[in-house]
Amino acid sequence: MSLLFTPFTFDAPSGPLTLPNRIVVAPMCQYSADNGQATDWHLTHWTNMLNSGAGLFTIEATAVSAVGRISPGCLGLWDDATQAALADKLHCARRLAPAMPVCIQISHAGRKASSAAPWDGGMLIAPDNGGWQTVAPSALPHLPQEAAPTELSLADIAQIKADFVNTARRSHELGIEAVELHAAHGYLLHQFLSPISNQRTDAYGGSF
Repeated sequence: MSLLFTPFTFDAPSGPLTLPNRIVVAPMCQYSADNGQATDWHLTHWTNMLNSGAGLFTIEATAVSAVGRISPGCLGLWDDATQAALADKLHCARRLAPAMPVCIQISHAGRKASSAAPWDGGMLIAPDNGGWQTVAPSALPHLPQEAAPTELSLADIAQIKADFVNTARRSHELGIEAVELHAAHGYLLHQFLSPISNQRTDAYGGSF
């Protein structure tokens, strides 16, 4: 506990980032965005977190593309509209709180995208019911009763890489101090790491 309230410095390519203490607010999905755009809900939530006294606040899983959202209500940062909305709410929240470094978790849900919010069951939403076709390393459904995702082509993978770069650049333009890649919880990057969801035999799967 003696170190909890002492500063901690990250070494990064853009330069060191020093946190005033070692308490970090983890990313928490709010399922309250409008077409990927931050809303007044985010303004209130972020303002509260930025006033918490933590050393770093992490914005929830933020999709790098519309089809990468976990749910229709998930936050995104992939175009000018989502960037403008996020910028507006974040800048307002930062004006209402002491200075605190901000991190953003950027994500693609892969075959776990197009899902209902947890309080609505969290199951896959069909395209004809407000969802969209999901993508994954292999055409294997997340649950047996769900429709299979589309297997990503090499061109698709290149586009998703570019999407992550685009979102990271937009985060930097917003003055966000750190970026976290979401590679857990069975989302796209994690799907590439597991034989349960990745049965490819090219450079993105199979034997090392």
